[in-house]
Amino acid sequence: MTQTPEDFTEDFDPDKPPPNNRRGARQLALQALYWNACLPGTSTEAVQELGQRFSLGDEICTFAADLVKHVEDHLDELDGLIDAAATNWSRERIARIDGLILKLALAEMLYFDDIPLRASINEAIELAKTFSTERSYAFINGILDAVARQQGLAP
Repeated sequence: MTQTPEDFTEDFDPDKPPPNNRRGARQLALQALYWNACLPGTSTEAVQELGQRFSLGDEICTFAADLVKHVEDHLDELDGLIDAAATNWSRERIARIDGLILKLALAEMLYFDDIPLRASINEAIELAKTFSTERSYAFINGILDAVARQQGLAP
């Protein structure tokens, strides 16, 4: 791979490494999923290349790769959950980056038992604030809260 998609917000600096923690892993996973949306079949390569480019630790890259794998392995299910929760919105109307953030958060909420629900939702909101429009975080929060209630995940 020779280039990464640069379709993120103006505040995002593609040369600045993400933090070397789980938040950074989520950023790495989101970038890999976005890269894959532009060049299908490249998500694994994207995680590896971006992880090396930013000198991220093995644990962080592994977590990012696991997130990406769960999104890809459960894509139809995640799309169905989004469709059910996004009343008055068709998936085609949801911005690509917002849809990827939703799928990433839903995969984390559903398949990573060691991560509290609120942490997954809050991290998705932070991703939206960094990578999407100034109002997207509220939409993402609403969808994730609705799915959590529908799936019996919320207390």
